[in-house]
Amino acid sequence: MTKYLADERRARLAQLINDKGGYRIGDLAAFFGVTKETIRKDIIYLDQKKLVCKTHGGAVSVSESRERPIEMRNLENVDQKRKIAQKALEFIHDDQVILLDSGSTVLTLASLLNSEHNNTLVTNSLPVAAVLSEKELTFHLIGGEFSPITMATSGMVATHALNMMKADIVFLGTSGFQSVDGPSAKAFCDAQIKRDMIKNSRTKIVLADSSKFSTNAFVCFANWSEIDVLITNKDADPAQVAELRKVVKVVFA
Repeated sequence: MTKYLADERRARLAQLINDKGGYRIGDLAAFFGVTKETIRKDIIYLDQKKLVCKTHGGAVSVSESRERPIEMRNLENVDQKRKIAQKALEFIHDDQVILLDSGSTVLTLASLLNSEHNNTLVTNSLPVAAVLSEKELTFHLIGGEFSPITMATSGMVATHALNMMKADIVFLGTSGFQSVDGPSAKAFCDAQIKRDMIKNSRTKIVLADSSKFSTNAFVCFANWSEIDVLITNKDADPAQVAELRKVVKVVFA
């Protein structure tokens, strides 16, 4: 095992976290052959220098803590997202109350919806609302604090609205889950409204293309045990899928 001086260890630590997207303290301590407390202090130092972002139990890269505009995310993995959205349609039945999150794959799902099932649609996403409006579908738009990055609402007003309703099903997006115990988001406000949607829905479905298996985000908004179904594409890492299937139903699109 290579022995590092403190400055060398911290430089290597920052490189590892930013290359992979995130690490847990225990894994880093084992890798460097030092105590967890030493790694914890290193992470605090790197966080103060804005080289990584400290999280509960570890750290993520700076890029994993900042959400990118949805216009950018809509251009990524388009074919996979469409297949996942088409598979998601199989879970929709007549006369359901459906919550639609602000993720880009959920937006793709919204573009495939029609009026045949007579569903009640609810969303906090302005792009989703725009798509539903273009299709002349009736929907409810949740108010609250608006984010120009996610183009979605969150906060106390949104929480209050969600707590007044019970949905049959919620479709959720995620920014990644490589080294966390469930789907995650890049901002606390985004994670909170996803939690509110989960709390007030009977069936919880996460839509995530295979790239999310190798990325992380700042805030884990649910454990996989709280999710009923993960819909992804067949390129997902088999070993990771096998682990996930111990706690959540994984469906390939």
